[in-house]
Amino acid sequence: MPISDPVPALFRPPTANSDDATAHRRRLDALVQDAPACLASLSGPDLVVTVANQLFRQLFGKRTLAGLPLREALPELPDESFFALLGQTYATGAICHSPGAVLFQDATGLDPRGPVHFTFIAQAVREMPDGAVAGLLLFVYDVTTHVNRRARAEAPDSPPLVTPEQWAVANAQLATANAELSALNEEFSVTNAELDATNDELQESNRQLARTNATLTATNADIRAHADELHLSHKTLRKLNLQLEARVAERTTQLQAALRSSEQQRATIAAVFDQTPAAVGLLRGPEHRFDYVNNSLQHLYADRKLQGLPVAEVLPEAGPQGFLALLDRVYATGESYHGQEVPLLEMGPLGPRKRFFDFTYQAFREDGAVVGVAVCAFDVTEQVRVREQVAVAVLRGPRYVIELANPAVCTIWGRTAEQVLGKPLFEALPEAAGQGFEELLDGVLATGEAHVARELPSTLLRNGQLDTVYWNFVYHPLRDAQGQTTGITVVATDVSEQVRARRQLEQLGKELSVAYSTLQVAHVDTELANAELCESNRHLAAANADLDSFVYAASSALKLPLLNLSSLIEELRRGVTFADPAEEGVLVPLIAKTLRELTTTLDDVAALGQVQQAALAPVEPLALEEMLEDVLQVLEPQLRAARARVTVDFAARPVLSYPRATLRTVVLNLLSNALKYADPARPCRVHVSLWLDDGEPVLWVKDNGLGFDAAAHGPELGQLFRRFHDHTEGTGVGLYLVNRLVQARGGHLEADSRVGEGATFRVYLGESL
Repeated sequence: MPISDPVPALFRPPTANSDDATAHRRRLDALVQDAPACLASLSGPDLVVTVANQLFRQLFGKRTLAGLPLREALPELPDESFFALLGQTYATGAICHSPGAVLFQDATGLDPRGPVHFTFIAQAVREMPDGAVAGLLLFVYDVTTHVNRRARAEAPDSPPLVTPEQWAVANAQLATANAELSALNEEFSVTNAELDATNDELQESNRQLARTNATLTATNADIRAHADELHLSHKTLRKLNLQLEARVAERTTQLQAALRSSEQQRATIAAVFDQTPAAVGLLRGPEHRFDYVNNSLQHLYADRKLQGLPVAEVLPEAGPQGFLALLDRVYATGESYHGQEVPLLEMGPLGPRKRFFDFTYQAFREDGAVVGVAVCAFDVTEQVRVREQVAVAVLRGPRYVIELANPAVCTIWGRTAEQVLGKPLFEALPEAAGQGFEELLDGVLATGEAHVARELPSTLLRNGQLDTVYWNFVYHPLRDAQGQTTGITVVATDVSEQVRARRQLEQLGKELSVAYSTLQVAHVDTELANAELCESNRHLAAANADLDSFVYAASSALKLPLLNLSSLIEELRRGVTFADPAEEGVLVPLIAKTLRELTTTLDDVAALGQVQQAALAPVEPLALEEMLEDVLQVLEPQLRAARARVTVDFAARPVLSYPRATLRTVVLNLLSNALKYADPARPCRVHVSLWLDDGEPVLWVKDNGLGFDAAAHGPELGQLFRRFHDHTEGTGVGLYLVNRLVQARGGHLEADSRVGEGATFRVYLGESL
């Protein structure tokens, strides 16, 4: 009788080591236990019985089956083809059907039923995800009754074994069994579909779990790396804490000394401000109330009380002229404002007066917030007045036609502008002919070289009579686009009064010289005695200090004439129109460049004049990285232009006791040179470090710039005005200044460099704490 496949495509559970696989196996075992047919689950190539339901055990004599290979559990089975078919199913995974009834005779005891005959179907059970066969599901159907009846029916002379009614009953029973079997197949199909869906979910979960595991593995590696770094950082911090604890007492003492020094410095600064010629004041709050007024500022307004009063009340005339608006802007924005030769009309005790000021309004802060404005001003009224007295004229062509004549030169000539403009010079001033001016003008026109004359006398007709005038003047050539000299600029000042006064002083000087000679003879013995008592070292020290002071004072004194000259040039630019724009394009940048170079030179000379004072400056503890950050902020535009990156290493001594201004000047000059002489072909790299050489601190500054031939020019290192590159502006004072500063403290400067390979400067700082 045909039997349908009871378990088509049955059981593809997930991997056995997962919780879901265990649940799936339990569900399968429960299904086998409750099946209405003879079912057993076999595992592995030895076909070990894992589960056998009650009907299966009853068929084979209710013996122990679980945990035994099927061949050992049922040794009475003589048919080797039965086990061969099962082995083939396990090997190939294909369903096998019994080709005929299999005989089983229980050897453990007599079975009243006699021998058992059965047919079977074997279905492979697979593991996932690889789909390998893990066992078999064995379905057995008892056909003993049919086999016995068929045997009796086939025996000769045997009476009919069954009646038609019995056949009908048997067929009905068989139909019922087939129906139960079909129901079981449907249940197995539904279970198989559920298991397929569960298997797909488990596969996706496994993939997600694999990705999560990979992420966790990488995260764990990062965590371990961070843990190692934290461990090292912790060790380093413990070491630093020990070092800091060891220095607390020393630093406390140093800080107390620094506080005392700071108080002294504050008092010194206040005294300096009170003595400075600049007018200095501190305005506090939005109403700009005077919180501090130095002597110079109070002297400017001797007739007014300033301290504690707002600007609007003290100087009511400043508001309408825009000064209060400037103060409000600086207070609101924190941005400084610089004014140059700004006029201020004041109501003085003798009536209105107009004064000119160069001034700076700069915000000052407390805890980062603007609380007031610092004012620093210079009264430049006299300089403006002097500049207004400078005479300027422009002469064109070989006849020196007067193209421009300002009021000052007209006053010197004793003519009005209408009387001289458009006329040849010696027609407008016929009395000037024959006094040598023609030769001077012709020489400038012919050679193109300027001529400077000092206190040159000339006789001019002024106010109806001849008068002798003394001039300081410059004849400067004017050129066209082809470079040909087409005219002459005259810049002059009338120094007649100074010459006459000097001559009177010279006469008095002669008289004083005679008197002084007499006194000199009288005191010669005293001078000789004093000379013997003076120590040579003190003379040298005093001379050196005087020289530095003179250099500084001279450079500072020269800044004012330079400022006046710059203002004069600017006035000429506003008041003079060049006939040839190309000539203006050449002259103006040349003059500006010259003034800029002269200003730089004066600043460098002023710095040199302060070397002696820097050498005597007190030492103080300096945090090197903070000091370097301050220098880098000053050099920030040069850093951007050179695409520079600066690295540091101050581990050998992070804090150094040294004069602040001296060390800052040294670092500023060396870094400035590294940026100035950077190689344009590559980004600039500078490394700043501090090392100890037998206990002496040595500052290293190493760059990758243009470099120079240190082997050839080493002896010239640190010489005044010595430069190794001339493609950039400079004076050659920087390295000289560095060398002088460190030499004053017993140090010296060394350098290693080759052209195109950068430079390394080693600054032995000398005395330090």
